[in-house]
Amino acid sequence: MQKVNRFIPTLLLSLIFVSGANAATESKSTPSKPDEQQPVNISANSLKASEKEGKSLYSGNVIVTQGSLTLKGDVINISHPNNQVTEVIATGKQASFKRFSQIDQAWLKGKANKIEYHAQNRTVLLIGNAQVEQPGKHIIKGPRLFYDIANQTLQAQSTETEKKRISVTFTPAPANK
Repeated sequence: MQKVNRFIPTLLLSLIFVSGANAATESKSTPSKPDEQQPVNISANSLKASEKEGKSLYSGNVIVTQGSLTLKGDVINISHPNNQVTEVIATGKQASFKRFSQIDQAWLKGKANKIEYHAQNRTVLLIGNAQVEQPGKHIIKGPRLFYDIANQTLQAQSTETEKKRISVTFTPAPANK
């Protein structure tokens, strides 16, 4: 298991449904309401939901948007007992997310075969061909990327089925003249 540099929490802190910072839309013209206070919109080819069980299964080109966040997957499972989101699992050929980080004033992008967000533990797990990128700055790739939001730690490692090495690319900032 390899622990990656301190800059990584900034990259992943704004991941799926977890940022406390204000976010802007792609055009940056939306009022400064945090993403988590904006409406959640979901489109899919089908939905199976059970309020009694607190579970919703969206399938077929699923797109979830909330403020600047966009989450896509072939299938997205949302656990929401008592109308509280406890878990979001997106799967697909490449499930993906994109979100604007107000902290970095930049877009954060990620993809993996499976993306799991666990609200109670405040963790995000990307499994299978996982990648998190701040375009033009940093890219982290690996079979499994695990971020603990509360402790601001990232663990990157191979898995039983995907024994690849971890790759981190830092792009130097342009020199000031």
